[in-house]
Amino acid sequence: MVVNIRVSILSAFIFISVCVFGQIERVNVETYYISDKTDATDTIGGHLEEGSTTYRIFVSLLPGTKILSIYAVTDHPLVFTSTHPFFNHREEGISFGKDLNRSRYEIGTVALDTYITIGQCSKSFSQGAYFGIPKESDPDASQVGGVNNDGGSQAIASGLLINAITQLGIPLTTSDGLVTSPNVPDSWIDIGFINILTDQDTTMFGSHQAKSGFLSYDALLRNSGVQGVDTTSNEVLIAQLTTKGEIAFELNLECEILKNGVPQVVKYVARNEMLNQQEVFSPLLKFPYICGCTDPDYVEASTTFACTDNQKCLTPIVLGCTDSLACNFNPDANVNLHELCCYVGYCQDLDLEVICPNLKPRDNVAYTDIRLFPNPTLTDLNIEVDWIEYSEVKYTIYDITGQIVDRGSTNGQHMQMDVSILMSGVYVIKLHIQSKVFSIPFIKI
Repeated sequence: MVVNIRVSILSAFIFISVCVFGQIERVNVETYYISDKTDATDTIGGHLEEGSTTYRIFVSLLPGTKILSIYAVTDHPLVFTSTHPFFNHREEGISFGKDLNRSRYEIGTVALDTYITIGQCSKSFSQGAYFGIPKESDPDASQVGGVNNDGGSQAIASGLLINAITQLGIPLTTSDGLVTSPNVPDSWIDIGFINILTDQDTTMFGSHQAKSGFLSYDALLRNSGVQGVDTTSNEVLIAQLTTKGEIAFELNLECEILKNGVPQVVKYVARNEMLNQQEVFSPLLKFPYICGCTDPDYVEASTTFACTDNQKCLTPIVLGCTDSLACNFNPDANVNLHELCCYVGYCQDLDLEVICPNLKPRDNVAYTDIRLFPNPTLTDLNIEVDWIEYSEVKYTIYDITGQIVDRGSTNGQHMQMDVSILMSGVYVIKLHIQSKVFSIPFIKI
């Protein structure tokens, strides 16, 4: 008897759930603001094109996890790109969020500057420092848009950053995604951004020349460690990017986790090649996300996908014995489970008579003298025996692996048993009638 089986619990031997990405739960690319023609009137900061979008990149971590650094090494570059140059404010722009004076957020389009950071969005002040959180989580309204803004070079009375189109979500006049936190990190280190000879940042984060990308194999931004302001959701701002183009990025993060109360460092990288012992691949760190089949019941499933595209799940997994020498060889199986293979005189700890009933000659009584119905069945399985010279009937039900799932005894020419508790699949019922033994397959739906 050859049967096809697709059993989710067995699939666990083949795939690890794609929903597990270590300490990184998700990466949120927030549409922070979309500039309008009023914003474009501000000439102090350089030309901010109408229709430019400001994005903010948040990394959401499991509670208790800190980000220590954003980094690049030989096999894992740090990458930010756009199909159009990034906007940097010429007068007040900064490379690192931690270096912006909080009062400058009220000036023109300074709040839309392109920068990189680890959580912190302003210099420290008496109450702490500004930290970035998603606009939808901001409890203290706006400090940057509309009446809180100086109107830019044209001193527009209604202020700038007042666009309220639905594509940007919550308007900046309602929520600016900036909150004060006293937990300010220290020991900041940056490598690969500022020219040590000129003390200028000529990368895309600097304001000296508009650029459309950053790629480095040795950059580093590090501090003493940052958690999200809300330590439960634990969302940490990594970068703010303003551009009229389509963005892409690859991030590598050094994180501190607590294991049995002891701090340990784990490095999460965007590329799945050349991993060392401390590095863990996370497909969430590469954007745009690569989506594919994540259903472990399909051959195409992979843990390298950051999101699910079920249209790419094409080939259902059929678990079975693919050894043609086995008595239960399954030509339809596409994933071999050697533990299921049975041979003459060898069936591991499984019942060979159940797995390969054709190996044993049948009794003189014809199988047609026994009727199983309905088959397939949903709830009840009926058994009728055509001869009357019988006594007690013992039965044993086996699943497809030969394991016993039910057993008992009954009397009578017509028997009925409840199989509703069985999982869907193929089973074999072995009947002991007087000195005769019959093995008959049935399907539970």
